[in-house]
Amino acid sequence: MLKKFLIFISALLIVFLIFNYVVMPLYVNHYETAKVPKLTGLNLIDAKKVAEESGLDIKQADIKYDEKIPIGQILDQNPPPDVMVKSGRRVYVTICGGEQLAEVPNLKGRSLRDAKFALEQRGLKVGETVRKNTNEFPEDHVVSQIVQPGSKVKRNTAIELIVSDGPLAGELKVPMIVGKTLDEAKKIIGESKLKVGKITYQTNNEVPAGQVVDQYPKADRSANENTTVELFVARKKVVIQKEEEEADMSVEGNADVNGTEDKSVKTSKPNDKTEQPKDNTKPTTKDQTKETEKPKESDKSSENKPSPDKDKQDQKEK
Repeated sequence: MLKKFLIFISALLIVFLIFNYVVMPLYVNHYETAKVPKLTGLNLIDAKKVAEESGLDIKQADIKYDEKIPIGQILDQNPPPDVMVKSGRRVYVTICGGEQLAEVPNLKGRSLRDAKFALEQRGLKVGETVRKNTNEFPEDHVVSQIVQPGSKVKRNTAIELIVSDGPLAGELKVPMIVGKTLDEAKKIIGESKLKVGKITYQTNNEVPAGQVVDQYPKADRSANENTTVELFVARKKVVIQKEEEEADMSVEGNADVNGTEDKSVKTSKPNDKTEQPKDNTKPTTKDQTKETEKPKESDKSSENKPSPDKDKQDQKEK
């Protein structure tokens, strides 16, 4: 029994010595360690060279956009500098993408309003628009765009569009009459072999009354001799309340000058106070009625009570 125990102890000792002096050195020497270098501030090409010299690998993890930092410069790294890692380990870096670019959407066939909204969502804007008569798309819809869809451009870039002006109506052109007086506009429309359509008056205190502020169809649209041009003409705002106040003031002024009011002009209002006839008789209260009645009762008692002179005369007669 003791012999078996000694054999077991000897076997454990041999295994420990083999593991400690043979296996562990092989494992440690196989996985050598390396110190992570500082890569932030370098561009991606130089950072790869530095990492390879340290026995490490480099991999792009993320992109951050900053127009003030050069494109490709490393902004962050993981693991951080001066950390001991196994040789051959990857170092993940975040690089700068420079100024952020926006992708141009496909605007063909969209209305001009929808196209403007789609561009603004991506930080872009509508540039110059060229109008073209076409039967393919309705009026005010995008026929084509100068910058092709999917292109990457800088933010706030203006995208030029070709917009439909509707089908070709004729060989005539609608003249520009906005800013003209109504009489001038009628004359110009007649000289252009067109017809004056509906005239709508709009309140506008910023331009002289009678001036054309808008037209339909717009200027330079194609037209024929049967095309009518609708006009929108400015008129001044009429304040009725002011006129009423001025009328009231003029009536009161006439009354002051003449000394008497003109009954034919100024009539009494329902809320005006009318003079009541004066009543000189004062209302009597209960106390006052009692006081007036008391003397009457005393008079009655005095009448019923015999006088002393009469009593003496009666005694003498007896």
